[in-house]
Amino acid sequence: MAYQDLEPISKQLTIVVGLTVVGFMAFGLALSYYRNIIFDEHLLEIGRQNDELAIEIRSEQGDLDYYRSTQYKDKYAKETLGRLNPGEKALVITKQPKAPELSTSIEFTPTEQQQAAYDETLRETPVYQHWELFLFEREKIEELKRGI
Repeated sequence: MAYQDLEPISKQLTIVVGLTVVGFMAFGLALSYYRNIIFDEHLLEIGRQNDELAIEIRSEQGDLDYYRSTQYKDKYAKETLGRLNPGEKALVITKQPKAPELSTSIEFTPTEQQQAAYDETLRETPVYQHWELFLFEREKIEELKRGI
């Protein structure tokens, strides 16, 4: 007869339960460590955003100081209220309006213009709205083609 040294079942069960508990504790430790890393990254991101906001506030403070200054008030009064001193002339320089991106030359027929506007609208629309139109609102696609 072969020699068999079997441990009692209670001892085997104790070892299995102990290893399971240790495994869960290791998993909990790893999860806690992962959460700490994510939290640290989040803190760094918030710190970077705070730095960006501080820079933006400093730059905007200069604009605010300018708008509160007597030079700006004097300029505004001269340009809009006509408060010129004797011998002064006000010269107001404005920005040129931007030309529309779609040209309205005679070469385009109305259907080509409509198609160009439709294509531009599709380029500006997010992809998920394309799919919503394609799957659920086919008649709206035709309206867009005709209406724009």
